[in-house]
Amino acid sequence: AALLCGGILWQLVLHSLGFDILPLVLIGISQDAVPFGQMLSLNGKTHFNDDLSEEEVDFICRMYYVYTNNGCIEKLSWWPRPQAWAGSGLDMGFWSSQCKD
Repeated sequence: AALLCGGILWQLVLHSLGFDILPLVLIGISQDAVPFGQMLSLNGKTHFNDDLSEEEVDFICRMYYVYTNNGCIEKLSWWPRPQAWAGSGLDMGFWSSQCKD
């Protein structure tokens, strides 16, 4: 599901799993998938297109929680979450060398 999201999630997962995983992603929706995410009915058959939960996005972006001096909890991550990435100047619709720097 993360590879189908595009953007920063696509890059992070592709970097972790490698290009060999891409053919499996391109097969498309499956009747064999665990029934979660988005349910689709096509030609009288039910298919499930998996979707990422917020917890899975947090995991991919390496989210962690830090206690501040005033007792509050602050959420930080090693990588920008998709919402922050989409609003940045690096989200140009393709992965460029500027995104790596």
